[in-house]
This record gives sequence, C-alpha cells and structure tokens, in this order.
Amino acid sequence: MKKSILGILAGAALMFSMASCGEKLLTDEQVQAEITKGYEAGKAAVEQEMTAKCEADFEARVSAIVDQARADYEAEMAADKK
Repeated sequence: MKKSILGILAGAALMFSMASCGEKLLTDEQVQAEITKGYEAGKAAVEQEMTAKCEADFEARVSAIVDQARADYEAEMAADKK
C-alpha cells in the first residue's frame, strides 16, 4: 500500500514538474539570430587562429623567398662568367 501511494505521489510530482517547464520554442527570427551569433563567433575564432599561424610563419617564408632569390642570382652570375 505504501509503495502504491509513494508511486502515485512520485508520478504526480513528475507530471507536475514536467508540466511547469513548458515548451520554449524559438521564432524563426530567434533561430536565425542564434545561427548568426554562432557563425560570427566561429568566424572570429578561425580568423584569430589563421592570423596567428600566418604571423608565426611569416619570418620563415620571407627568409625562404630571399634565400631562393639569392641562390637564383648567384647561379645566374656563375652562368654568365662561363
């Protein structure tokens, strides 16, 4: 008997708690705003990551281009001397 009463009370409490929550559906405008907000946040994170990567590699890329140009110039000068 106690188990039945406790079961009924637990079921009633569960139903009451679920009914009080209610559905919170977003309008189309709210959904679009959330999508835009997520996109902008992701875009900013990617831009920061790529900028940091570019700045970190900049010195090495410039040095490689200068070294290649120097090697090409020296090879051309050596070919002209022959």
